[in-house]
Amino acid sequence: MKSYNPDAAIRWLPLTVVLALALQLGVFWVDQASEPDPRWLPGLAELSLGFNLVLALLATLALRRARERIRAANRSLAEAIDALPASVEIFDADDRLVAYNQQLAANYPHMVPDFQRHASFEELVRRSVREGAIPAAVGREEEWLAQRFADRARGQEALLQRLSDGRWLRIFERRTPSGGMVGVRLDVSDLILEQQRLAASQAHLQAFVRAAPNGVLTLDTEGHVLELNPAGERLFGFSAAELRGSHIDLLFGICMGDSPAELLGEPRELSTRRRDGQELTLQLNMAEVRTDTTHRFVCIITDLSERKRQEVALQLANAQLARQSTTDGLTGVGNRRHFDHLLQQEWLNSAREGHSLACVMVDIDHFKQYNDHYGHIAGDETLRRVAELLHTCVGRSGGTVCRFGGEEFVLLLPDTDLAQAQTLAQRCLDSLRLAAIEHAASPLRRSLSLSIGLAACVAEAHASPLRLVEQADAALYAAKQNGRARLVCAPAVRAA
Repeated sequence: MKSYNPDAAIRWLPLTVVLALALQLGVFWVDQASEPDPRWLPGLAELSLGFNLVLALLATLALRRARERIRAANRSLAEAIDALPASVEIFDADDRLVAYNQQLAANYPHMVPDFQRHASFEELVRRSVREGAIPAAVGREEEWLAQRFADRARGQEALLQRLSDGRWLRIFERRTPSGGMVGVRLDVSDLILEQQRLAASQAHLQAFVRAAPNGVLTLDTEGHVLELNPAGERLFGFSAAELRGSHIDLLFGICMGDSPAELLGEPRELSTRRRDGQELTLQLNMAEVRTDTTHRFVCIITDLSERKRQEVALQLANAQLARQSTTDGLTGVGNRRHFDHLLQQEWLNSAREGHSLACVMVDIDHFKQYNDHYGHIAGDETLRRVAELLHTCVGRSGGTVCRFGGEEFVLLLPDTDLAQAQTLAQRCLDSLRLAAIEHAASPLRRSLSLSIGLAACVAEAHASPLRLVEQADAALYAAKQNGRARLVCAPAVRAA
């Protein structure tokens, strides 16, 4: 049995309409005739009614078929849109949302009620901004909205947008002929993250190459210079632009063969010259970089000649440092480090030989006021004069003068008992008084003066030598408390 085909009926519908109209006109013509024949009129009316019924049936079938096609098309379109990995949104000419797919709802779940009520684009984007869903708009909402609306009006090719959950969307918007707008939002988070990782990796690599202390040369497969980092520029005395295109043979004065690959393997040392003629001893480490699209060689250059010069300079500096390490740079007497070392030695000598060891602490009275009044340059000169005076007073007694810190000095006197140390300390006080160094800012007197504390003992090997220094320092404090410009002897010091 052959089934009925509604499409065939639809194709015959225009002809049926024409025939029905013709019959209607026939009935009208017969009815209007001056002498109508009653035999024709009923037949024509029945025929016209039949054609009208057929016409109504065909029209109903056509309408049903059209509706089915529309529903099928809409269903297919909806299924196709929902199957897309990108979100799709369709706005009418009034910029109100009329259709969207499930991916859009997944991207903006908090906006689904607005999607369902067909909100306008402005309402949708303002709500997203208000709820902080777009990090780029935070803190500059109105400015961002104005730019977004302007971009939409211009039909910008593509807009990259970051969501608050960290995802990135690439937004494409196109205006339809009827004035609507179709938007496609593609999740490109993986691509953006990969680009960010790649950019970060490239930036790190470039920063490393530019900051590397060694020269880095990039060569093509034939050995011509492509790039040179700043360290390489400083090494050779040429800029990267000047060396670009030069052959490595000319740069290093070697013959490496047909390719930089000849230099692969173990590091190679060679000699060459800078632009200014200075001789260099270099070490080359060649590496090959090969990818699907790139084939390069990277040469790491280490300047061994500079290292050797630095080693020689370091040896000289160490020798000079060894000479200076025991001397105070300002006054020329021993420094604190020298005193600490010497104290240990003399303490052990005193314990071994049973001789008394004396320590004399000397402080310049009101030296801060001196600096404030005369200036630090004059103060430095005065420190030198006091150090020289103390050194003269110690003379050939075998003692040592050291700068203990600031305006404070210490005298270490081997084989010296308390009475002998007191005599020497008094000599220091008298010598400075006779020197009559003006100190107009002193509340004590018009000339510079010293406060001195001293202590002496016979050391014991198991005891700490700091005990002697502490006793002398306590005596110095007592001298200051008792009016300054005097010396105070500590009581007999026990080494233990």
